[in-house]
Amino acid sequence: MPSLQLPRYSPTLLPVKETSTSSSHKLSGSTIRPIEFNLVIESPPLICYGSRTQSTGALLSGLLFLYVNAYTIPMKSVTLELVQEVTVKRPSIGACKDCIHHVNILKRWDLLKHHTTLPRSEYGYPFSHLLHGDLPASTTASLAGVSYYLRATATPLAKDVAPITLTRALPVYRSIITTDVRRCLRVFPPTALNVTASLPAVAFPKSTFTMDLQLNNIINKDKRTRWQLRKFSWRLDEITRLKHTGCDKHPDSPQQLEDVRTIAFNDVRKGWKTDFSNDGRIETEVEISTLDDVPMSCNVLAPEFGFEVEHMLVVEMLVSEEHIPPNGSHQSTPTGAARILRMQFSVEITERGGLGISWDDEVPPTYDDVPISPPGYDHIVPTRDIEHLVM
Repeated sequence: MPSLQLPRYSPTLLPVKETSTSSSHKLSGSTIRPIEFNLVIESPPLICYGSRTQSTGALLSGLLFLYVNAYTIPMKSVTLELVQEVTVKRPSIGACKDCIHHVNILKRWDLLKHHTTLPRSEYGYPFSHLLHGDLPASTTASLAGVSYYLRATATPLAKDVAPITLTRALPVYRSIITTDVRRCLRVFPPTALNVTASLPAVAFPKSTFTMDLQLNNIINKDKRTRWQLRKFSWRLDEITRLKHTGCDKHPDSPQQLEDVRTIAFNDVRKGWKTDFSNDGRIETEVEISTLDDVPMSCNVLAPEFGFEVEHMLVVEMLVSEEHIPPNGSHQSTPTGAARILRMQFSVEITERGGLGISWDDEVPPTYDDVPISPPGYDHIVPTRDIEHLVM
């Protein structure tokens, strides 16, 4: 098989912790591992730009290094696998290991298929794979979690040497890059009140964003009454849904789970502006902050596993009705009527995009992008005659 000879202690090599218990050979009176692994990821962070239907995925590339420390080792196989694992945190009663951990091998590389005796040396195996854009991002939610990792396995032919296994986590992110602003309208019959809300289309974890609220038609000229805003509150909820169907051995134990956690909340009792001209309106600006030390996940949708994470912004405005005071008077009389205006807005929580360049946009320059070449030598300018110097 082709091998790539590389320096043993090259500065580009990154230390990777081995996760298996491997046996050891005693060579020359010292205990050393006969086989060692190292893994180098050459591609940038795995970020799928856009939604599940629009993303072109993320490109993964790297090098797997196999170090043979013994003089010669007969090898049975060397494999590398890209694994997706979905872990259920609240399994049903009687669930087995396969019900809790759903493992899906996305890609497998058989680096060594036949029995081969490897001499003492260093071997490098390049690998690359395009992760599909509809894959769910890595997350750790209250009901389940999604993770990706690379798993390399070297199986020696000798029975007294256990297989060597190395795993390395691969975080997969999703980023939706947009500067659009969502504008929503909520009406509250039988009153004429309506609320106009403006908020960004996407938000980021551990950040702040602003929402503008405008309460319209607060004056009823026929009844000579008006509505006053007493207070309003907001909270950001993280909703996790899981439809767990179990493994092939336990298909008759499906369960539907839902968990709601409050990420952030606040009560506001002042700071808005009231305008009683025409039909009247109340304007306010709310700062939604998720900077507290509360763990939160980004939006995730994995219909193949029945797993979903979404975020909902709930706003409640407490208004009371009062009689319009006569001209020249500032004393208003309450009518005793009050209402709670409750609204919900879905919030797309996504990772920051960084440079925001997808792998398919990083194309090499074409011939049209090459600048104009220097002028040619078709036109030769004659030089002046030089006098011969006579000594």
